[in-house]
Parts: sequence; structure tokens; C-alpha cells
Amino acid sequence: MNVDKEPQRKRGNSCSLCGNYRRLFDPPALFCSGVCCMQKIRRNATYYTDRFKQNHWCERCFNQLKDGTPVQLDDGRETKKGLLLKLKNDSTPEEAWVQCDECHDWNHQICSLFNGVQNSKSSSYTCPKCHIKNRQKNNSIEACSDVKDSTDLPHCNLSRSIENGLKKTLLDAYEKVAKNRGCQLSQVEKAEGLSVRVVSSLEKKHKVREEMLARYSKKGYPSEFQVTTKCIVLFQKIHGADVLLFGMYVYEYGDGCPGPNRRRVYISYLDSVRYLEPSSYRTITYQSVITEYLRFVKMRGFHTAHIWSCPPTKGDEYIFHCHPNHQLTPNDDLLCAWYVDMLETAKDEGIVLETRTLYDEYFKSNALNPETGDTFDPTNLPYFDGDYIPGEIEKVIKELNAEELRREEKRLRATGGSTNKGKKNKNVPMQKKEGKRKGTRSNPGALVNQARDKVMNRLDLVLGRMKKNFMVAQLLSDDFIHAVERGDNVSSWTDSDSKKLKQIGKNPNVLELPESEKSASKGSLSNDFAAKKLTWKIVGDTKDKDPLMEQDCLDSRLQFLNYCQRNNYQFDELRRVKHTTMMLLSHLHNPRADQEQHIKAHLKVIAHAASCSGPPGCSSTNCQRMKQLFEHIKSCDVTYKRGCKICTRIFMLLTKHARDCDKLVCPIPFCDRIKERTRLLLKQQQMMDDRRRNAQNDRLRQEAIGVADTGQCVGTGRALPSS
Repeated sequence: MNVDKEPQRKRGNSCSLCGNYRRLFDPPALFCSGVCCMQKIRRNATYYTDRFKQNHWCERCFNQLKDGTPVQLDDGRETKKGLLLKLKNDSTPEEAWVQCDECHDWNHQICSLFNGVQNSKSSSYTCPKCHIKNRQKNNSIEACSDVKDSTDLPHCNLSRSIENGLKKTLLDAYEKVAKNRGCQLSQVEKAEGLSVRVVSSLEKKHKVREEMLARYSKKGYPSEFQVTTKCIVLFQKIHGADVLLFGMYVYEYGDGCPGPNRRRVYISYLDSVRYLEPSSYRTITYQSVITEYLRFVKMRGFHTAHIWSCPPTKGDEYIFHCHPNHQLTPNDDLLCAWYVDMLETAKDEGIVLETRTLYDEYFKSNALNPETGDTFDPTNLPYFDGDYIPGEIEKVIKELNAEELRREEKRLRATGGSTNKGKKNKNVPMQKKEGKRKGTRSNPGALVNQARDKVMNRLDLVLGRMKKNFMVAQLLSDDFIHAVERGDNVSSWTDSDSKKLKQIGKNPNVLELPESEKSASKGSLSNDFAAKKLTWKIVGDTKDKDPLMEQDCLDSRLQFLNYCQRNNYQFDELRRVKHTTMMLLSHLHNPRADQEQHIKAHLKVIAHAASCSGPPGCSSTNCQRMKQLFEHIKSCDVTYKRGCKICTRIFMLLTKHARDCDKLVCPIPFCDRIKERTRLLLKQQQMMDDRRRNAQNDRLRQEAIGVADTGQCVGTGRALPSS
């Protein structure tokens, strides 16, 4: 087998499968590893990199590096500033090639679905054309392959529930189509070969950002929230190959999480590519995945789901790298309507009890809590990782602090300037007299709620103009939600599908219907409606019975996006999506990490070896072996980034340790560097979230300018495009 990544220009022939000559990828996205915190390096700009081209520095960050100080790389090694290579960000990578051992034709590795990572140059390769000829020659009809596909990935309770619900939804859709066409069900074209899997499930701590914590920590606001983040994906067999069509990242804040996030879920990011066959079932398929997820978390005891509807801006990608050119990005109204349609379907199925906006929940009626009469402040708002609210709160607090500082400086200049008694200082600004009209800037009076939190006032102004974008789906009853918000023990709580039910007496089995439903059931001898509504069950404890699954390339949507960008795994063509899916499945099917108890045992050995002085005081063979592994990862030229299995294994354990380590100075090797890399990734994620939030604000501002120019009024009921 001959593998070549060089252009075919020297050979003068084209790919025998697609007939094309050179196929170029999109230019790679390079991010700076310096003090600018993962800023994107501009196209055609000068940058510096190490000899393995894994770490990059923009020109400004390179100039800040000191000549005598070792430069730390994110794989644990060190280099020097003088050894960094100066390059220009103008390269455009080309698809790699592979040569058939029988006909000696050259094929693109993507066209032939060739795994260039697993197969070495000593392996043999037969192109598809020769493979078909050999099968016909040997009268072999069925293809034989031991390659594992998406259905071989392990199922869990969540993926099985979503997949079964999706099959039922599609079956109902097939029956509806058959009825409308007046044909048999077997004559209806179906979406075959669909499979749903959870490919990442990770427990982590979501840190509260600096300004929010500094302003509200005295009110008992937590510094972090325990959360489980999951990645749910949908595959389809197309032409015999798996195709990754849909991905969704969700955040689950369980019963052990402090308020205001307790028992809430946040649908953070979702993304799709337009390759599902037949395409007429695309919307119902993707919406069904979300509704079945809401059904599952409702059974587990989560009472509210939150969605931020925000289409990506030009140049930004959510999960998949490089979408098809023919795939249009939905506008704001169209995307909101898509989510509203999905939630209405969930209401019809009894999954969602009520839908409303975040503004109606916390800002309506002067932000008064209808149950307690207290005024809401930012500590009552759900605080989700990557959401609009945390970033906007940081921005508002910084603005308020800057305004307060300017007022204080102005006051000090005014008081410090009047030194002579009885004489007016011309440098002191004249104090404005309080106006007679109340409700003005000079005399707020009773018309402005001065007791209300200033941050809430600013948020009210912003969110009031984008109510439709922040959706709240209530899954359980009002009484249960209020009990959770009070911090009550709800471990034995019984709940019903009705939005609000009151308990009669001391018997939790006897519930009183709401007035509207009570009147509807009067006069009925059988009282079937009331009996149906009186069904009750114990609410789940939100504990996840599915195992945790850590995947370094899928633990966050940014890690998966960077993984695809780094390896040129694109989704802009069906052939490329097939190859990207194959490479991802190959990565997922690699032997997984040891069981939890084995990992804990290895972490104990790492902690011991890091602080142990070795022989003769310690005779443990495990300690000596671990010290040898420490030396290996310090001197290895392959590293985990280029496929060293030893480095990959050790760095997986070190990363797991660093995620839970809270020591300022840790003796375990590379712990501080892994923490720094994690901090940079978090900073990059926050910057991308801020761009998403700023894009939302810019759209709102442009709409306001457009409305002001045309003299029309703003509304959310604008007609959707026919397409």
C-alpha cells in the first residue's frame, strides 16, 4: 500500500473513483496558545509554531515570550523561543491519496473511505473497483466486513428511549402519509437505518464568572454548579455507510445542584446537516429527538427545560465543521418558529405542561415573585454554562461599575476643587436642581422602582425586546417547582400531569383539580376525565443510571469542533461526511478506559509516585513503573497528539486528575499545564459564547434601526417565509 499526502500534480493522473484531480479542504483555523487566550490567527498573518506544528503563537504573543524562559507546550513538553518556526497562515491542505496494490490506481482516501490513521504503510489496500471484481470472480455476493458501525456503539437508557420514541413518531408519520395518499403503508418511502447514541456523558463543575460572584457572593450565591453534560447524536445508513446527521449538547443540573439551577435542563447547542433521506422527514426526525429527550428527563424528575433560540452568525459554527453550501442558515424568526412548533408537539403529547418565555417568568409585573411577593434579582435567574444570561450579566455589571467609578471621580473632583470659603469655584460643575416632574432622570420619584436591582433593570430593557428567543418549557407541576425553589426535600413527592394540583387533607393520594378542569368534569357520572387527571406518581430523583462516558474529542462542542478542524473532518459533502463519520466511529470504538475502580487505582499510583522519592525508601514496582512513564511522556517525540498509546493513556489519567484537583501547587506532573490548557479552552468557549450573545444583540439593534427607518412597529408575529 502506498499512502501519499502530496499533490497529484507530479503523477498527472486523477482519482479513479471521483474523476477529480486535486480536492482542497477549507483553510485550517489556527488559534493562538499565548496570552491572548485562544484568539483566532488571521488568514495570511504571520505566526510561530513548534516543530510538530501543534502549538501556535500570533506575532504579538511571540514577541512577549522571553528568550531565556522555557516555552511550555500543551502536551507536557518544553521548547525554546528560538526553536519556534516562523510561518504564514496561507496554507490550504489537500485531500490525501492512497494507491491500490492490484490495479495501482490512485484514490482519494475520502473517496475510498480509507482510514489513514489506523492503517500503516505496510498494510495492503484494494480499491473498491478491484474489490468488486474479486467478489464477482469468486461468486461472492455479500460483502464481508468486520468494521464496527454506529449500531455497535453501546446503548444506554437515554439513547434507547429516544430511539424507540423516534421510531414510533416516524411510524405515525408513515401511516399519516399512507392515509393521505390512499396507498398501502409498504408503499410509503421511509427513513431507514436511523440510530441514536449518547457518545459523551461527563460530570463537571460549572464555575460562576468573576463579576457575578463578586457582586452577589455575600447573598449566599454559589461559586459553582455541579452539572452533567451530554452529547446526543443521530446516525443514518446511507449507501451502506454511516452518516452523522444531527448532534445536540445538553446540560443537566440535578437535585444535588444548588438553586436556581436545581432540577433544570438546558439545551445548549444543536446542529444538523441536510443529508437525511428522505428529506421530507428531516424536521419531524430532529424535533422528535428533542421531544423524546424532554420526555426522558421529565421521568427522571427535572421540572423545567430552557432553550435559547439563536441562529449562528456568518463564519461561526456550532458543532459540525463546514456545512454544505446549499444548506441555508435559518433566520431568527424561522428558528424560533421551529422551536415553538416542537414545543407545541410536546404539549400535545403531554410532555410539556406549559411554555412561556424567560421574560414572563422573571421580569413580568415588575419582577415580583407571585408566590412570595419578593422582588427577583439576578441570583434567581437560571445560570447555565454558555447561556446568554451569564455573559450579559458580566457585561452589565462591568458597565455599572464603570459608571459608578466615573461618578465617584466626578464627586471627588467637585469636592476637592472648592477650597476657598464664600467663593464659588468656576471649575466645580453646577449641581442640577431637582425637577418638579416625577419620573424624570433628575427626579425619579415613585415612578421608578429604586429598590429593584440595577442589573435586573438593565436586563429587563434588553430581554424585553427579545422575549421570543428565550423559551421555558414546564415539565412538572407548579407546586413541585415552588417546593424545589424553596429547597424542600422532594424525594417522596407525588406529582400529576396537571399543571397545578392541590393536596386535599393529609392523604397525598387525594388531589384537587384546578377550577377549570373541575367544572369540566361536573355532571359526568363516570367522571372519566377527572379519574384520568387524578393519576399520580412519585417524581424521579434525577439520578442518572446511565454510565459516564468520557471522550476527549466530544466532551464539549468546542472540543469536537476543534477536533474536526484539526483533522480536516468536514461536513460540506456527503462523501466527506461518510469519511468523517467513519473516522469518528473508529475513534469511539477504540478500547474504552478502564472501569471506574481501575481508574481510581491508577490515580492513587500516580499520586504516590509523584510525591515518592523512590528506592530504597519505596520498593513498589508500580511506583517505579509510573516514574518511568513520567519520564517517557517528558521525552516522547510522538506524544498523544500523534498517536503514542502510552502518552494517550497517561494523559487521560492526568486530565481526569486535573479536572478535580483544586490545589494551587500540585506535585503531580503536568497538572498545572493541563489546568492552564483547560482554562484556555474555557476562555475560548466564553469568547465564542460572547460572540453568539453579541450577534443576538446586534440583530436586535439592526431590527430596531430598520423599524425606525420604515416607521413600522416591532412584533413577533411576522409571517414566515414560504420556503
